[in-house]
Amino acid sequence: MSAFNSTLTSASNGTIPGGYNGTVSGGNGTAVGSNGVDSNSYYNGLVPNLGYNVAMLAIWGVLLGVHVLQLCLKQYWFSTGFICTGILEVLGYIGRTWSHFNQDNVNAFLLNMVCLTISPVFTLGSLYYQLSKLIEIYGHKFALLHPSILYAYIFICCDIISLAVQASGGGVAGKESGEGKGVKTGTHVFVGGLAFQVASLSIFIILMTHFVFKVYVQTRWKYIGSSSFKPSIFRISQKELDHMYSEKFQQLRMVPDRWVFHYFIHALIASVLLIFVRCAYRLAEMVNGWSGYLSVHENYFIILDGVMMSLAVTIMTIFHPGFAFKGRSVSVPITKAKKTNTNDDSLGIQQPESEQEEDTATGSDDEKVYNSEKSNTDPKDRKRTFSLPSFGSGPTFTSRMPGFKRAVNPFSSRGGTRKTYMEGPQPPEVENSAEVPYENELAEEPPVRSSEDVPGPQETGTHGVV
Repeated sequence: MSAFNSTLTSASNGTIPGGYNGTVSGGNGTAVGSNGVDSNSYYNGLVPNLGYNVAMLAIWGVLLGVHVLQLCLKQYWFSTGFICTGILEVLGYIGRTWSHFNQDNVNAFLLNMVCLTISPVFTLGSLYYQLSKLIEIYGHKFALLHPSILYAYIFICCDIISLAVQASGGGVAGKESGEGKGVKTGTHVFVGGLAFQVASLSIFIILMTHFVFKVYVQTRWKYIGSSSFKPSIFRISQKELDHMYSEKFQQLRMVPDRWVFHYFIHALIASVLLIFVRCAYRLAEMVNGWSGYLSVHENYFIILDGVMMSLAVTIMTIFHPGFAFKGRSVSVPITKAKKTNTNDDSLGIQQPESEQEEDTATGSDDEKVYNSEKSNTDPKDRKRTFSLPSFGSGPTFTSRMPGFKRAVNPFSSRGGTRKTYMEGPQPPEVENSAEVPYENELAEEPPVRSSEDVPGPQETGTHGVV
C-alpha cells in the first residue's frame, strides 16, 4: 500500500506525465473544463459517483453474506476465494464512497485502489480449481496438462507473480517520486504486471477451450463418426454421450439429470470471460496513465470493472459447485492420474475387452467339459481316461467317455485302425471264427453264372429267376 501511496502522491504534485486539468461537475463521475483542479486530489478531478458506489457496496455485502452461508456446501477452496473477493470488494467500495466526500484523503484512495485491484486474483484462483475438478469428473483423457491440479497451481502462481510485479512497479514509482523525478519507469513496471496477468489468463482460456472442445465437440464427432462441424451435432444429448466419460462419476453427471450441473461449465466460461474483460480494462486504463482518459471517466470503471466483477461472482453464486457437484454428499478429489491413452481419435472411449482366442489345436469342447468336471469330482469317483488321436492332423486331446467300447473305424485313411467309441449298451463281441457264418443285413449276392447257362444269340428259352 505504501507503494501505491507514494505513486499516487506524486500524481497530486503533478509529477505524472499527462496530468489532467479540469473541474468537477458535481457527482456525475466525469471531469470537465480546464481549470480549478484541486491539487491535492488523487482522482485528477474525478469525483466518485455516490449512488453507484453505495449500490455496489450493498450488492457485494449481500454476495459476501451468501458465500459465507454457502460454506455449508463443503466447497472450501471455492468459498474461501470468493469470501476473500467479497471482503476486498466491500472494502474497495467503502474507500470509493469515502472518496466521494474527500478526494484528497490518501487512506480512502488506497483502500479503493489496492482492494479493487487485487480482488480478482482470489476469484480466478477459485475458478482455476473448478476446471481441475471438471477434468476429474469427465476424465483425464480430456486434459492437456497432467495431473489436472496443475491448472490451478500454475495459474494461481501466475497471478501471484503479477501482483508482485505490480507492487514492485509501485515501489519504483514511489522512489522516483521521492527523488523528484517522473514516475514513468514505475508506471511501466506496473503495467507489465497487469499485462502478465492478462497474458496468463488468456492462456488459461485457451486451455479451457481445449477441454470444452474435446468434451462437447470431439466426443460428438466420435459418436456420429464424422468430423464435420454442424450445429446439429449439439442436438445429441449428454445422456447419449455419457458412456464416453469417466465411469467413476457417472452418478454425479446423470443421476438425476440436473440442469445446474450441465450448465455449470457455461457459467464457468462466462465468469472467466467477464473477469478477463475487467483485467483488460485495467490494463488499458494504466497504459493511458493515472490521469488518462479512462482513469478520469468513471463510466468506464462502472461498466468494465464493477459490473463485470459483480456479474461474474453472481453467476458463480447461482451455479455454485456445491450445487453442481453435490458438495454435501459427494467428494471430488483431484487425483494424480496420468494420461494413459495417447490416441486422440479414440478419445479414451472404453472398448470391449478383446476375447482371448482358444487354441483349438490343443483342446476341444470335450476336453473343456472334462477338465471342469474333473476339478469338481472326487478322486475316488474318477474313471479311467484315454488319450486318443483326433480325426484331424492336430495334437491329441483327452476325454472321459464312460460306457464306450472300442470299434473299428472303417473310414480311416491312414493304413491301420483308429479308436472310436459307440455309446450305449454293446452286444457281446463276436469271435472271428469259421464256425460262425457271415451274416449280412443286405441281400446275398446271386451265384456266379457259368457260360453254359447263357443262351446263344439264336437260342430261345426261358431263364430261371435267380
